[in-house]
Amino acid sequence: MKQRGYLWQREWTPAVVEALDEADRRMDGVVILGAEINLAGKKPEIVKATIDWDAVKRGSQHRALAFRATPFAGPFRSDDAPAQAIIDLAKQLLSDARANDVNLEEFQFDFDCAQKNLGGYRTWLRALKPIVQPTRFVITVLPAWLNDPEFRKLVREVDGYVLQVHSVPISAGTDAKLSDARLACEWVRKAGSFGIPFGVALPTYRCAVGYGPDGKLLSVAMDSVQPVWPPGTRVLEFGADADEIAGLVHEWQQARPPQLRELIWYRVPIATDTRNWRWPTLSAVMLGRLPEHKLNILQEGENPIDLSISNAGEAEEQLNANVIATWNGAGLTASDALAGWNIKSEDGRAIFKVTASHGLRLPPGATRKIGWLRFDQTTTLETELSMTNESLR
Repeated sequence: MKQRGYLWQREWTPAVVEALDEADRRMDGVVILGAEINLAGKKPEIVKATIDWDAVKRGSQHRALAFRATPFAGPFRSDDAPAQAIIDLAKQLLSDARANDVNLEEFQFDFDCAQKNLGGYRTWLRALKPIVQPTRFVITVLPAWLNDPEFRKLVREVDGYVLQVHSVPISAGTDAKLSDARLACEWVRKAGSFGIPFGVALPTYRCAVGYGPDGKLLSVAMDSVQPVWPPGTRVLEFGADADEIAGLVHEWQQARPPQLRELIWYRVPIATDTRNWRWPTLSAVMLGRLPEHKLNILQEGENPIDLSISNAGEAEEQLNANVIATWNGAGLTASDALAGWNIKSEDGRAIFKVTASHGLRLPPGATRKIGWLRFDQTTTLETELSMTNESLR
C-alpha cells in the first residue's frame, strides 16, 4: 500500500524541514498543513502555516496541501461570508503553491462536520470543487458518517476521501481509546462497500486530555498546544499503541477492500516533538511489524559506577520497572539517585525505583542516567530490570 504522512505544523523550524527531508526518503508523499480557519466568531480567523516553500520544492514531487476548518454549526451556503472565506483561502493556498513552482498532486479539506449537517456540507464542497480542480480534491471523513444516508452523496462530490480511525475520546470512560483496531477494521469494511477509493489516517501521537467534573472533554494538550486546565480537571493520557497498529497494518497488507488505496500517518516524526513516535517506531509499524522492545542497563566508571538505562529498541518505552544492582565483597560507602528516581540499599543490593506516578518515557536511541554507587573497593556490579517494561499505550 501507498503510505504518506501528515506534516501538521504551523511554524516551520529547521526541525520541520529535516522531518520533511526524512519523510521523502521513507514515505510515498507528504500532506502539508497549509492553513486553519475558525468560523465560529463574528469574522473568520485564519492562521496560515509558515511553509518553507524552497524546502518543499527541492524534495519529492509527491506533495499535497491541506487546510482545516474548525467546527462550524452552519448555516451552509455557497455565497455567504463563511463560504467566501473558505473559497478565498483555498485560492490563496493554491496560488502560493503555483507561485513557488510546487506542483500539488492533491488538495485536502479537513472539516469535522456534525453528522446532521452533512447535506449542508455538500454545498461547500460544490463551491470548492471548481476552485481546486484539476488538482485531485480529497476530504477527511469521520467513521460515524458512514452510516448516514447523505454520506454517499457527499463523497461523490470529491475525488476521494481519508477515513480517520483515530480521535480523542469526548468523555472520560474507562474503556476510552485513541484508536481501536477492531473498530477500524469494521469501518474500513464499511467504507469499502461504497466502491469509492479512500485512504485511512492512522495515529502516531500521544496526548493529555482534560475532562471536567461532568466527564466532558475540555481541551487537549499536544506538542504545540498546552492548555491551562481549571481546578478539578481530570487529566488522562492517550497514545497510539504501536504493537496494535502494526497488527492492523499487517492485516490490511494481507487482505483489504480494493478501494483502500493508502495509509496516511498522523503525523510525520519531528525531532523536537515529545508526544509523537520516532522514526524507528513508525518505520517498523509501516512494514506491519511489531517494533522491537529492548532496554539495556549501562555502567560507566569503575568507582563510583554511574548507571543508565538505554533504549536500544524501536519503540518508546515507559520506565516503570525497578533497576536492581547487586555485588559481592565490597561495602557501599555512598550512593545517589537522580531526578525521577529513588534508591534503597541493603545487604549487597541497591534498588532504583521510578518516582513518577506513570513512569518515565524513553524514546528509541535515548539514554537516561538513573544514579550512581560508590564502594570501598573496586567491585563487579550485576544489574537487572525487575519486571518486563511495557511499550507505551
